[in-house]
Amino acid sequence: MNAYRSWLVAALLAILPQTQAQTPAQDGQWTDPFPLPLIAIHSAMLPSGKVLMFSAEHGVPGIHGWLLDPDSIPAPGIALDPNALGLTNVPPPAGWNPDCAGHSFLPDGSLLVSGGTLQFNPLLGTPRAYLFDPASEQWARIADMAGGRWYPTNITLPDGRVLTMSGLNDSNGGLNPDIERWDRNGPDAWTLLDQKTIPYYPYLHVMPSGLIFRSGPDPQTETFDPATATWTPVAATIFGGRYEAPSVLLPPTLNRVMLIGGFTGSGQPTSSVEVIDLAAATPQWAGTAHMNSARMEHNAVILPDGTVLVLGGQSNNGGAEQAVMTPEVYDPNTQTWDELAPHQVPRMYHSTGLLWPDGRVLLAGADNQPSGEVFSPPYLFRGPRPVIDSAPQVIYFGNSFDLNYSSDTIGNRVVLLRMSSVTHSVNMGQRYLRLATLSSTGGTISVPAPANANLAPPGYYMLFVVDDDGVPSEASIMRLAPFCPGDINLDGMVDLSDLAALLSNFGLTAGAGLAEGDLDGDGDVDLSDLATLLANFGISCA
Repeated sequence: MNAYRSWLVAALLAILPQTQAQTPAQDGQWTDPFPLPLIAIHSAMLPSGKVLMFSAEHGVPGIHGWLLDPDSIPAPGIALDPNALGLTNVPPPAGWNPDCAGHSFLPDGSLLVSGGTLQFNPLLGTPRAYLFDPASEQWARIADMAGGRWYPTNITLPDGRVLTMSGLNDSNGGLNPDIERWDRNGPDAWTLLDQKTIPYYPYLHVMPSGLIFRSGPDPQTETFDPATATWTPVAATIFGGRYEAPSVLLPPTLNRVMLIGGFTGSGQPTSSVEVIDLAAATPQWAGTAHMNSARMEHNAVILPDGTVLVLGGQSNNGGAEQAVMTPEVYDPNTQTWDELAPHQVPRMYHSTGLLWPDGRVLLAGADNQPSGEVFSPPYLFRGPRPVIDSAPQVIYFGNSFDLNYSSDTIGNRVVLLRMSSVTHSVNMGQRYLRLATLSSTGGTISVPAPANANLAPPGYYMLFVVDDDGVPSEASIMRLAPFCPGDINLDGMVDLSDLAALLSNFGLTAGAGLAEGDLDGDGDVDLSDLATLLANFGISCA
């Protein structure tokens, strides 16, 4: 008996360290926290490959805007020199406090930022709106909205125009009922579509039908048709409102929406999660597996493998703050949550999280936390990554494009993920599209682009090849656009700028085809291309 007991103890001691120890392939790995010159309240992954962060106060006095180069953040385990961070100062224009604004990407990659803070005591929103151009790295003011907005939400429509709604106004601090639309190709003005008082920072998604689905934060969810300014009730959520919580389009389809945690506006946060399928005959919210921790003020990031990563937040409301330091990842296939390696810094109110093209995830900010840390998900430790050897910079709705890749597995997926912009748990732009399933280890294959802009609004996306084990390649950043002969610079119009671009390449062989002026695809920029442009001169492609 003693010999058996000794053997059992030895066996348990041999097993326990293996089951308790964290390994990067199971739980991922974090870099050490690194200092930032601001609180990253607003973060956007630009098509230039840099991250735009902007904010004011909340631990760092003043108004700030900075660009961070992800390439300056080394892999976990490699010492980071704070003086070597790739940071560029891009301060917001004087007279504007962008805190608590709404933002979304335009088709040309510019970020449209609406509203912000006008003043405190009483709290008022500003009517100002700006564009940030990732190419020039400059801010530009556009037309003011009709009224102020503090905590509004922007959503980019399938036609490239931008809708903004809700937020506190600039007169008495009440909710702004105006639903306004800005047209990138029209006069620099906002058009009033409708009026409806809805909670601030509403959760908005472009659905494959072209309708806008509002999934919260209050219990009554509904659709909005921008063409007719019509609201249609859908269903009430199970949990009585989910404030300060993420809402995501749940991979692999675009018809399912998932609400994660949050709180009712009073009381304590919940760990509950619910999903609705808008493709059902009678859509209803249904519960799925609870998270391991109750959360509010957290972030949700869709990963290239089709899972949903939840980061940060707090589990106590109205008392001593209780930061949730352990991320969780949701697998839509198994409908289960898995806890991952914890981060080091509390990331609660005013934190942001977003996916980088290299497959890592930035988690930054929170009140009085001028720092960031970067997570390498488990898939980055599960073997060699697929490699994208060549991919076009521009793809067109309804067309196919050539992709050359190599992989160590036979089964691979081609995935598009839209660039993210996030604040206050709200990230309405991110969406996951599976374009193709491949059955080879590489070569040149033809991949269908999204059929239309309802599936994927025009703009910039990250293209990944993901292997059988869920390991993604590094992304190729590409622009998805409507095909419009003559629109060489892809700004949605055929105009003098396109003519200038064509003439600058006239007589040359077009190395990148249509994007450089070879409008008929014959390999040369010549009189036939000029004739095509002139025949379409002055038209709008959106």
